[in-house]
Amino acid sequence: MSNTRSNVNDEIFLATTALEEFWDTKKPIVFLGEWCLLYSRCSFWKPLNGQLLKSPFDNSEAVHTAYHYVDGIYEKALPIITSALNTLHGTCYSQRYWRILLGPWLMNYLPAIYDRYIHLKHALEQYPDCTTVVLAESSFIVPSDTADFVSRVIKEDSFNLQIYTKILSVLGKTFPCKAASIKQNLLYHKTGKRSWQRVAMDFLIKIYLWVGTKLSPSIVLNQSYFPRPIEIWFLIKTLGKVFPILPRLSKGPLHSCKSDIRNQLPKMTIGHSEFEQCLSAMLFADIPVCFVEDFCKVKNKAQNTYPKTPKVIFSANAWYGEEAFKQWVATSAENGTLLIGTAHGGAYGGWADFPSENHETSIADLYYSWGWERTDCTAKVVPFPATKLVGRKKIGASNQKVGILWAATQGKRYLSQLPYLPKYFQEYLEWQHRFAKSLAPEVLPAVRFRPHREDNGWNVIQRLNECIPNMSIEAWNVPFQKSLVNCRLYVCDHMSTTYTEALAANKPTVLFWNSHTNKLRPEALPYYDLLRKSGILFDTPESAGEAVNHIYDDVETWWNNPERQNAIEVFCERFARNSPDALDLWATEFNKIA
Repeated sequence: MSNTRSNVNDEIFLATTALEEFWDTKKPIVFLGEWCLLYSRCSFWKPLNGQLLKSPFDNSEAVHTAYHYVDGIYEKALPIITSALNTLHGTCYSQRYWRILLGPWLMNYLPAIYDRYIHLKHALEQYPDCTTVVLAESSFIVPSDTADFVSRVIKEDSFNLQIYTKILSVLGKTFPCKAASIKQNLLYHKTGKRSWQRVAMDFLIKIYLWVGTKLSPSIVLNQSYFPRPIEIWFLIKTLGKVFPILPRLSKGPLHSCKSDIRNQLPKMTIGHSEFEQCLSAMLFADIPVCFVEDFCKVKNKAQNTYPKTPKVIFSANAWYGEEAFKQWVATSAENGTLLIGTAHGGAYGGWADFPSENHETSIADLYYSWGWERTDCTAKVVPFPATKLVGRKKIGASNQKVGILWAATQGKRYLSQLPYLPKYFQEYLEWQHRFAKSLAPEVLPAVRFRPHREDNGWNVIQRLNECIPNMSIEAWNVPFQKSLVNCRLYVCDHMSTTYTEALAANKPTVLFWNSHTNKLRPEALPYYDLLRKSGILFDTPESAGEAVNHIYDDVETWWNNPERQNAIEVFCERFARNSPDALDLWATEFNKIA
């Protein structure tokens, strides 16, 4: 891939997509970003000797600034959207209602549009006379709901080409266009399969939810992160006063937008900057169908599915994808229901810029952390034993175990949230190769690599196999807890939930990640520094590999060092808190709340 600029007298073709039918390979070609270059297609694009544009987000400070700029746009846009949708639907819901309902979409939509806008501006500044091929308007779609949008924006090249096309149009640019078939969203394809087992199970869940509407529970749990047996224990122990919701397996049919309804939305003015004008022109046309055409339909489904205004709704991560649940939550909150959230990942309380944590602590009244504290949010944050860890037992170190479990994460080719840039994942893949190459020949056969189930077009396994042939690959359907128990040493190369699970289980663990792209808030730094000083967390893949080579033969002596054990205990009390009497503590807490 060339890093030199083409002759300024040549007509440059700007490729904005990985869809090769939208490239003109007869011209000198410039690729807008990493998402254009599929690893599986490198034999096609490498000979083109095209230029990959440098990212406009060239340092972590630029990313941090962009994150807070977009967050400011969110707060400017929400009241405008609230007013417009209340007028359209004849409602008078509060801004909090619409934050609960729209927030998960808006917190993905705004960064995505800003990212596409900034990349296009960056390219046009360098190549003002470039040409490209855009998507025909006849191929445009409006996402059905939040999950549909997020799935498309992080995976689907044609949908992202639609976004680039719209931005270029608002900027006054005209280019040749082509039609493209929009695929059925795989999210709905998977959940929509109607085997007899699925139909039967969905019917039983429907009956169960109907029973819940008759029990009038005080506390409703949905995706609480409590193990399912513990949720059932709460249900029986309280005679239905604590009621866990079971998710429906089937998705409703996708609906298309209707211009006669959508045209009733007023013209929007968010601000006077070019990006704000661009956003103002696009947002109401892009807002998912569930918030406009299907709003009443989703509301009716919510009313017929869930209990009437319980005292408490408790969840870890059900706030995002299920539109009927969000409608019910928002309406219940308007009527006085207490919303309680809890953390659901190892990065919570640590990352400096974390949109999910910020959203959850902005809509909840009460929020249970895994040990960390926070005062700059709407919710009252209470350190408490992690729901995910309730009932978990210590594993400890054992030289009798065999193997090194190395767990990986997934990255998105297209940005949907700041500060998670696609180029960061490209760097992450390079770190994986560096770590694998640093492992001693006698240690390497012990490694079993556990890739994330979502590859998103990165070809992670293929890349690693080309670097280290014949590496053992563990399937995603192997339960993580079972795999963790059976290995001698756990290696995690990213900030996630799994490393907190491992540390809380007192499992010998080696961590490494790029501290420059995983910015921590100041109050979290001392705890991670403690892991560094104790030889658990490393800032380069080579130093992590050297540690693995050194400790694998005798993890017991290394792990059971008193200073290291103290560091683990201090860290877990802050970020992975658990207790032998955690279940009793939660039962007492629920009694107090209800």
